Amino acid sequence: MIFGLDQILTLIESQSYVAIFVLMFLESVILPIPSEVVLPFTGFLIAIGKINPYLGFADAVTASILGSIVGFLLGYFLGIDVFLKYSKKFGFKDLEYEKGIRWIKKYGNYFAFFTKLLPAIRSIAGIICGAFKMDIKKFIAYSSAGVLIWSGFLVYTGYYLSSNWESIANIFETAGVYIAVLFVLFFLVYIFRKNIASVLKPKKARR
Repeated sequence: MIFGLDQILTLIESQSYVAIFVLMFLESVILPIPSEVVLPFTGFLIAIGKINPYLGFADAVTASILGSIVGFLLGYFLGIDVFLKYSKKFGFKDLEYEKGIRWIKKYGNYFAFFTKLLPAIRSIAGIICGAFKMDIKKFIAYSSAGVLIWSGFLVYTGYYLSSNWESIANIFETAGVYIAVLFVLFFLVYIFRKNIASVLKPKKARR
């Protein structure tokens, strides 16, 4: 986590709208800032009347959408060069990259939407979609839908639970670690499945 929990809470309390916007923007680009803490705490501040509910929610959603677009553009224009340069060291071939592009074209809409509903993974979704050349209009549409649902759920939960907002934050923050690990494993297995199969396949004994 780039900021400690106490730092995040202090920043939001002191700077309110600006802090919410900056944190959610950076989280949506790629940085590991827990939206599952920022958003419920935003809901709590709405509940105690410190910030306006409409402005607070719009602030978080707008920042997330803009951050997702920036992440997408980074992946589109910069990420793939870095990706191809270093991935070849791990056995990733250009042909497999082409398969990744086809996969994103086929399932990219679902990927862009559902990853925005997952802790931790949502931060890198834009980078991946951009690197594999997803249509930007579809990315914005589907990822924004995911952002609205995720933000609305966590802000409302923080508002509803009020002083107990930390309970939902702790649950999602803990779950996010396991979800991130499973997602990375799934992605690596998908990309390198042929390489893995060739390693696991028993070699024929020489005669």
